[in-house]
Amino acid sequence: MALNKNHSEGGGVIVNNSENVLMTYDHVEITFSDMEPVPEAFKGTKKGSVFLTPYRVIFVSKGKDAMQSFMMPFYLLKDCEIKQPVFGANYIKGTVKAEAGGM
Repeated sequence: MALNKNHSEGGGVIVNNSENVLMTYDHVEITFSDMEPVPEAFKGTKKGSVFLTPYRVIFVSKGKDAMQSFMMPFYLLKDCEIKQPVFGANYIKGTVKAEAGGM
């Protein structure tokens, strides 16, 4: 995972030359839990857009937040579940493991 490495100043996403964006979703919320200690950038609910590539998921937030982008490669995602509650929005719940030497 990487924090604030995959966004452009205009609010877009930065991807490698060898990959492309397969899908984009706007009006997405992301929340982090079960972390101790919780860094300031991960506190609260973040709103923005999600970009799906063949190798990773990239979240780019709207506004001026400590977290401008958050990248999750598929090989670091564990225990992912798709939830479809009767009353409420669909969501994905899972664990992102930190890469050695990363934040």
